[in-house]
Amino acid sequence: MKIHHILLLALLPVLIQAQSDQNALFGTWIFESMTTITKAQREEITIVYKDKKNVETLSFYESGAIEYNVMNDGIKKNGAGTWYAEDAYITIIVDSDTTYGTYEYQNSELTIITSEDESNEYYGYSTILKYFKE
Repeated sequence: MKIHHILLLALLPVLIQAQSDQNALFGTWIFESMTTITKAQREEITIVYKDKKNVETLSFYESGAIEYNVMNDGIKKNGAGTWYAEDAYITIIVDSDTTYGTYEYQNSELTIITSEDESNEYYGYSTILKYFKE
């Protein structure tokens, strides 16, 4: 019985840390920039910054719901989906699209990185999205 209590006490900080990492995602995040690195014969880098034509917010809820409001090149789109995070990995599902990536946050800044390997039809790429907390 004492072994179970000692094991529980040893694991408690790990469980609290994992929960607090995920808790930091809760709330509304405002788009700051998106950097796309295309791994073609010659690597291409494209950066989009927040401006009047490119605005986005992501809202993560404790229930696992996510809401987004986007204006990209003046075209508005909003919707909802679900999200799940474990360790440094995040999964976001909206309609039939599933996005897998890694995330980190530091000083009210959230970074989500997604990557796609090269295929016969497309070059590989990595996208780095940066948001700040509202």
